[in-house]
Amino acid sequence: MTALLLLCVLFCAALPVPYVAAALPAIWLAQGTMLGTRAALFTAGPAQVNVADLVLLTLIARFAFSVVRTREVVAHRPLYLAFAIFVLVNFMATLSSGVLAADAPVMAGVTALVRLCSEIALVPILAQTVRSLPQARRCVGILLVTIGALVAIQFVNFLGASHGFTIGEVQGIERGEVRYFGPMGDSVGSILLLGYLYSLCASSLLGAAASLGGIMLTAGLGALFSTGVGTLIFVFFGMRATAARAFLSRYFWLLPALAFAGLVAVVTIGKPLSKTLVERVTGGAYSNSADQRVASGRLGVAMILDNPMTGVGYTGYQWALGRYGGERAYDLALSSGATTNANNQLIQTMTDAGLPGLLAFVWLMFCAARLLHGLGVQSHDRFLAIFYLAGFLWLLTQVLGNQAAVWLVPSSYVARFLWIILGTGVAVAKLLPAAGRHLVPEAEPDRPQTSLVSA
Repeated sequence: MTALLLLCVLFCAALPVPYVAAALPAIWLAQGTMLGTRAALFTAGPAQVNVADLVLLTLIARFAFSVVRTREVVAHRPLYLAFAIFVLVNFMATLSSGVLAADAPVMAGVTALVRLCSEIALVPILAQTVRSLPQARRCVGILLVTIGALVAIQFVNFLGASHGFTIGEVQGIERGEVRYFGPMGDSVGSILLLGYLYSLCASSLLGAAASLGGIMLTAGLGALFSTGVGTLIFVFFGMRATAARAFLSRYFWLLPALAFAGLVAVVTIGKPLSKTLVERVTGGAYSNSADQRVASGRLGVAMILDNPMTGVGYTGYQWALGRYGGERAYDLALSSGATTNANNQLIQTMTDAGLPGLLAFVWLMFCAARLLHGLGVQSHDRFLAIFYLAGFLWLLTQVLGNQAAVWLVPSSYVARFLWIILGTGVAVAKLLPAAGRHLVPEAEPDRPQTSLVSA
């Protein structure tokens, strides 16, 4: 098996870098589905190295070779500077935690930062290797196909769970409160939200309905809340999408009919989808989940108040939990989402690095959102404009609406998708003559214009 996996790595190393980088989420998913806990090939100190890691390291090596060979770096200075500040602030906070507390797991925090940086490397890798708009479209297409596959898996699990056939994780079958997560775990709702927002911006009612159905199958209150927030954000920002405006102007008269059809669908087809939601509400599962997140947040706030400028170090929440009475709320011997993080990105960011960490996070999100928004409203390529506008809405939704999860951490699928979106975005900003100079204010010379393809 190991030899076969290494052959897969070599095969990926021979393919064009942009397409392999865009396919990494699919590789991570396939790895988790087929190998599960056996995914790690070997251990290097506190880090476990798996097949996807080897593929990523290969891409990093090819990227470094490309920079040395061409002596050209495609960069977005504000975004890259924001990345550097975010990593540096968390690194300093991790070192400070080791000075303040002798038993602080500094090495674990540094290892987590190294893994985060290796995944962030997807941004410069894609920015450097995407050389034309057709390549950018193909990379975006790979991401959308991955999301479509996740939607399909959700419904395959929905139909197959009662017959003993599932792909990835399905919870609660034995107690009648079935929750469908597939190979992505509980991050699936956040990723399908990207597909939902893209479908809205592209006026694909079928895509929006399928993505929404997949989100409902997670039976997660946080996922549904994020979807509601994302829908409101779309109403304010997403109507700038040409496809959405054209649909409303041509088919406004269809809206009452669509509303009636949606009501019929909810009563008939959608009824089984809502079964688990209703059972979780009536059974108190949502209340228990809320109590867990309130307890996690309260403990995180206590850490912040004690360490407002340094936090407890990157990913130090789990280590510090016992010092703040975490055993009164959780069984610390059992590792779970409640004991490994604060279940809220803003609180987690401050427990990692205090107020400087929060400021660095806000600046990073601002730079990323500005890039995506600029591409969404200025790009003359309709397909890419719709996608980056959806990416902008999705990022805003993560910051404002995803209040029940930590998503900007190593190995988070949300962050992995975000790095790929931003990487292709930097490349597209360079390739688009009109938007490039406004969005990427570097002094280095532009790429040769002969490689550009008109939208």
